[in-house]
Formats: sequence, structure tokens, C-alpha cells
Amino acid sequence: MAEDDPTRGENRPRPAREAPRGSGAETGWAVTGTLISGLIVWGGAGWLLDRWLDTRVFAPVGIILGMAVAIYLVVARYGALPPSSGAPTTGKDQGGRRSRPRTQKGRR
Repeated sequence: MAEDDPTRGENRPRPAREAPRGSGAETGWAVTGTLISGLIVWGGAGWLLDRWLDTRVFAPVGIILGMAVAIYLVVARYGALPPSSGAPTTGKDQGGRRSRPRTQKGRR
């Protein structure tokens, strides 16, 4: 089918699909790296400003600001769980009936 093929120089459309999600370890390392890099980059910028201006206020401010920005980035990227593909959960099991309360073994 000639009309499905892009002409020379045009981009081919990509199929719509979800982005791949990493394992728990990958996510943990990404969060840890984001927090540490925020602390180092902004704290380092504050330290450089302190050395340049001969003060002692920018390094602590940079560290606090770096941690705040890093925490915001972590919550923005990893804070929300992906939405479930089904209907919203109510307290009912798949059959639509409420699940029986769990009791101790041997008691009704």
C-alpha cells in the first residue's frame, strides 16, 4: 500500500503505546540519583557562590533548595500510581458481591 508509506524525508508515525516502566530497583536507583544529584548540584552552586562572594549563606540555601527541587521532581515523576485499566475499586470483589469479612480460624 503506497499511501501507508511515508514519502521520502517525512517522519514515519509511531504507534501509540505506554512508555515502558522499569523494575522496582530501577525506580529506586532513579529516585536516589535524583535526590543526591539535586543536593550536589545546588549545594555545589551555593558553595561556589560562597567562595566567589566570600559569604557563608549560599551553600546551606543551595542544599535545602536542591533537596526541595529534587523531592518535587521525584513526586511529580514517580508519585502517582498508574491508573487501573478497569472500573474504580469500591470494596466489592470481581463478582459484584461484597467480600465476606475475614474471621479467626475456627470461628464463624
